Amino acid sequence: MSNLWDWIQENATVFSGLTSVGMLLIWGVYLQLLLHNFRMQRRPQIIINHGYGRGIDSRCIVSNMSQSAVFVDSIIVKLETSDDQYVTDVTDTVDEQGEGGSDVDMKELRQVTRQGPLGSGEYMNAGTFRTLLQKVASEHGISVDDSCRPTGEVGFSSIEIRLIMIFGAETSPIGASRRFNMKYDDAEKLSLVPETIGTQQLGKRRQRLKVRRWQRDLRMPLDSGGKQEE
Repeated sequence: MSNLWDWIQENATVFSGLTSVGMLLIWGVYLQLLLHNFRMQRRPQIIINHGYGRGIDSRCIVSNMSQSAVFVDSIIVKLETSDDQYVTDVTDTVDEQGEGGSDVDMKELRQVTRQGPLGSGEYMNAGTFRTLLQKVASEHGISVDDSCRPTGEVGFSSIEIRLIMIFGAETSPIGASRRFNMKYDDAEKLSLVPETIGTQQLGKRRQRLKVRRWQRDLRMPLDSGGKQEE
């Protein structure tokens, strides 16, 4: 035991150094966990999905899985066809006569607009895909039948939902988007198939420039073809 104790005393400096390195590693892991939690709290996570079916009458569901609330500023629908692509702002809803309604004060706000705050863990029903598609088609003069198939020679290929939002206390807008391919089965029944597993989050600096282009496109008049920037 005496020899062991002498050996420990002789190598005390080495043991002290190893202890310091071990503590440094522990603190490094701890700081990484704190940084990860901080980033998760500041990272927007929006989910766009269809609910109550997979067909044209399914609901477009927007969920906020972020740690902070988001303010939904605009909802945009991009319809891609075999001939062109068409973009429409569908933030505000319309009544059966196609008007926004003059008695807004008598209605719930959610009945006349999809704009508004969405708290953490909350979701919003943005309407059926049929309603969204019909609004785009109506605005751009595309005739569709009762099954939402175009009556002319143009064929539909996909529909993309775009969101422009303000996250937490930030002032610069963020975005989210998801594209659904339009497929017809043997019975000519339309179904919507998500092109990607998840929703594309547009929160980084370069991605926010794309969101600003969306905002600019909404303020610009449509050209004769209805084409907008990507």
